[in-house]
Amino acid sequence: MPLLALLLIACQIVCGLHVVRSGQERYWLYLIIALPGLGCLIYFLGIMLPDMLGSRSGRRAINRVHDHLDPQRHLRALRDALELSDTRETRIQLANELLRLERADEAAEHYRAALRGIHSHAPDIMLGLARAQFALNDAAQCRETLDQLIQHNPQFRSAEGHLLYARALMRLGELAKAEEEFHALLGHFAGPEARYNYALLLIQAGRTGEARDQLQQIEQYARRAPKHYRNLHQTCLTQAREQLKALDAPQQQSA
Repeated sequence: MPLLALLLIACQIVCGLHVVRSGQERYWLYLIIALPGLGCLIYFLGIMLPDMLGSRSGRRAINRVHDHLDPQRHLRALRDALELSDTRETRIQLANELLRLERADEAAEHYRAALRGIHSHAPDIMLGLARAQFALNDAAQCRETLDQLIQHNPQFRSAEGHLLYARALMRLGELAKAEEEFHALLGHFAGPEARYNYALLLIQAGRTGEARDQLQQIEQYARRAPKHYRNLHQTCLTQAREQLKALDAPQQQSA
């Protein structure tokens, strides 16, 4: 059977299944069968493509393509929004986008500018500033910002902020204090980041056996976890896997 005929049959099957599963009118089936190529094209453009673009996954896919082609499109829009209206929200959104693009120095400037008036100790802005300071390798300033955050907002709770504080202590070499913070985090932190960073602390302290146990726990949980968990934490899971391989390499070589 020619390749073109096989492709047409495959298209008919895909479109036909979509008709049935999505509850479309049955006349689409007749069109797809009667006009294999044209019918499939009409159905794809008229039904499947709008459905794909309108879905959450479809919109995410389109946004990923746009971000790849023009990674600074959101940044330009946010700069324009700030020129039109210099508000707390526009400053924070611009700072968040700059931080996402790894332009932490500019992000820090905008976070500081947003800390004014009644928002001079706003916890979300202070947390953003601490994130930018950590990205700039200024762990001491990051810790000070987080200390001030808690001082002025004693009821504020943030797992991300708690992890950032522990990482800042670790970077400052205060491993005992950092370990206390990690122990407090491990029981309730949703993703693998807390356990992974705790493993890095153990490696830094020369406790490689304990670090291996933590990394293995991450790997074992990821195997049992649903797919969306693995997709959401893909970067951290890959880093944990690489660290585990690096720890196991000397043992394999000696064997």
